Amino acid sequence: MEANTEIVEFSEMRDQHVIPVFLKDNEPTISHCEFVEAVSQAAQESFGLHAFPEASIRVSHPVKGRVYEARHKKAQELLPHEKTIYYERMAFMITIPGVRDEVSGNLLELTVGGVKAFHLDNLNSCKGSPEHFKVFIGFKNRVCTNLCVSTDGVKLDLKARTVEELFHQVMELIASFDPVSYVRNLAMLTAYELEESQFAQIIGRCRMYQFLPRVLRNEIPELLINDTQVSRIVEAFYDDADFSRSENGSIDLWRFFNLFTGANKQSYIDKFLERGVNGHEFTHQVRRALDSSHPDFWYLS
Repeated sequence: MEANTEIVEFSEMRDQHVIPVFLKDNEPTISHCEFVEAVSQAAQESFGLHAFPEASIRVSHPVKGRVYEARHKKAQELLPHEKTIYYERMAFMITIPGVRDEVSGNLLELTVGGVKAFHLDNLNSCKGSPEHFKVFIGFKNRVCTNLCVSTDGVKLDLKARTVEELFHQVMELIASFDPVSYVRNLAMLTAYELEESQFAQIIGRCRMYQFLPRVLRNEIPELLINDTQVSRIVEAFYDDADFSRSENGSIDLWRFFNLFTGANKQSYIDKFLERGVNGHEFTHQVRRALDSSHPDFWYLS
């Protein structure tokens, strides 16, 4: 994930970032650090890890402030200890050591993580109001660090009032995920190919989708990527070092899927998981259309 984000260490987030509060009673929200710790603990217990797993963290949309004593200073005059900050949005990933597989020569590593965006919470209320989280378990493609996730491994609107509630729901998600079945599902994509003309038709329909009247859009499979990301997919179709077309112009659905997950790296944190899941579902809709002698899939019809 690269769009509008920066890398931050857990220790920096814990020691230097303030915690947003519920405005009516000044009680703290579940902080980014507590979220990371809850998912890390769930991963440690679920997979029997000896050490507490380390998370890779990215943040965006900083909310800056200052201490009371510095209220009259100009911004350029503020000293480090007079500044406050937290980030409205945060995403993190934890790689589970030793749980890996391979698809078409690409090493896949089991990964868990989450997304938190404070703008989705009602901070004008009191402590005890549900807070919103997104959590996932899936595979990271080591060739390109693309994240492969599906609906089976994602909760896009996990609501929790306490860290304990959050922890137990993450445990339930991990327990319900079948990594073997999911990798088989991904490997299946290598058996299907799109001709260059079929790829071009899908891309053209993807561009059309953005401008369809709402009534028509409701009748066809949803597409969440934007027009800029569609352009990145086309560029990668010709130039990507790992997933570009074959010499005859065709592309198998595993590489096609990775063009989508690669373009998804340009999504904002709060849309990243939804678009990742949508790319997986879209690719399998293409696969089902190729399976049929009379496909009714709008993007290929």
